[in-house]
Amino acid sequence: MLERRLRQLAQDDSNLRTLSTLVQAHAPLGLHASRSSEDVVRQAATLLSFGHLRLALAPPPARFGAPAFREDVAKHEPPVTPEEDVTLRLQVVDDASDGPISGIKLLIRFADESEKEATTDADGNVNMEKVPKGAFNVLSLVDGATLSNSVAMVRTGGPWSGQKPSKAGAKSKATSQRVLVKVTEHRVIDGENLDSVAEMYGLTADALAQFNWGTTDPDQVQQRLEVSVGCTRKDEGGRFVFSRDDDPGILYVPRPVALTGLAVDQSHILRVKRARKPQPFSFSV
Repeated sequence: MLERRLRQLAQDDSNLRTLSTLVQAHAPLGLHASRSSEDVVRQAATLLSFGHLRLALAPPPARFGAPAFREDVAKHEPPVTPEEDVTLRLQVVDDASDGPISGIKLLIRFADESEKEATTDADGNVNMEKVPKGAFNVLSLVDGATLSNSVAMVRTGGPWSGQKPSKAGAKSKATSQRVLVKVTEHRVIDGENLDSVAEMYGLTADALAQFNWGTTDPDQVQQRLEVSVGCTRKDEGGRFVFSRDDDPGILYVPRPVALTGLAVDQSHILRVKRARKPQPFSFSV
């Protein structure tokens, strides 16, 4: 059976030459004379039966369309897919009317810790191209905020595609400039004054007065402390100071709005509303 198998292999000239070379390498000196294919087959079978030769399955030769050895196989690297540019898309709209809110100043912090300021355009949009991948954070900038121009967060709208269409009668043009803030109510107590309250929140007295009453004029500020806050006590310099008995005894403090973990591969809508209706400015007689 072994000889029959070798005869089948020897029908291929390449196999016959290989067997002949192996037989000659193991034959005694002086016996390297020309051999017929039948002699080669018989002697190869003898060497195999005594364990001097062994057969092993080898890859098909290259001439049959495949490389002889694995290391000869050309290595094909997967094609390099260029990274797509990532665009950040964000819009601020009025929660009731779906009208765009322009002029909102925001600080964008990306996943690589880089930062960039942006302002919503006439359509309430912020579009940034080629931004770092990953989540980004948003912080509103509250410089110049007043009760009359401030808006407060209601909710985030999620991916752009998930938004409802604009309602009938929605504003077609953006509103005037707005500031996105979180309004904190501060209840005054004994010993405080406008400067100390402002310092407590990292503001200046002018910024706190501007936010509450839209003015930094000293005389008008003193009038608002009496009328709007209900101050009744004054210091040695004739300026109003706060007391826990003041009625209503409330100051409104603007704080930045912080949104974290927003994905740059989605579009986001920030839905806002009027922060608070400003009290009418009136003077005591």
